[in-house]
Amino acid sequence: MKALHFGAGNIGRGFIGSLLKTSGFELVFTDVNEAVINELNERGEYTVELAAPGQKQEVVGPVSAINSAQNPAALTEAVVTANLITTAVGPDVLKIIASSIAKGLKQKKSDHIINIVACENMIGGSSHLKEAVFSHLTSDEQEAISQTVGFPNAAVDRIVPIQHHEDNLKVSVEPFFEWVIDETGFIGDVPQIDGATFVKI
Repeated sequence: MKALHFGAGNIGRGFIGSLLKTSGFELVFTDVNEAVINELNERGEYTVELAAPGQKQEVVGPVSAINSAQNPAALTEAVVTANLITTAVGPDVLKIIASSIAKGLKQKKSDHIINIVACENMIGGSSHLKEAVFSHLTSDEQEAISQTVGFPNAAVDRIVPIQHHEDNLKVSVEPFFEWVIDETGFIGDVPQIDGATFVKI
């Protein structure tokens, strides 16, 4: 299973990306931060540290990354081949990445199932993203894509303290987290994501 994650910041790496990789996904990040993208590709891994006594550390990898500004063709291909797409970019950025997602969805195989989960600090993030993506599609494309692309809504909660590390990729996170996903929004099988809670809304 291949996961494409928009947003290689602290939440993306320390929370969503970490859980996806632990769950066995082939993980690709996409972002416009050239330094982070280059370092992810050079090292292929990064460290997540728990901000708690003992400061337990976990190495997350192998991972790869795409600079969405410099390599849009690679991003389109990543959307086309993904099984799961997640975001941690901030609510205002969803409308910006929507066109890239739409472009990939238009080029994917007609029977290829993709589920897209916006992991943002907002209510109905995936529904908002769907609306933005569909604004780039014709009515016929919307109807066809609705058969194989799901947009399950989610709620996320994890504190990422203000931090500075010599290692630019290292992320410190609080031990407690919640990632609650509406399983009724999935098309096809609900993926196995360690640490996520699936509910029926």
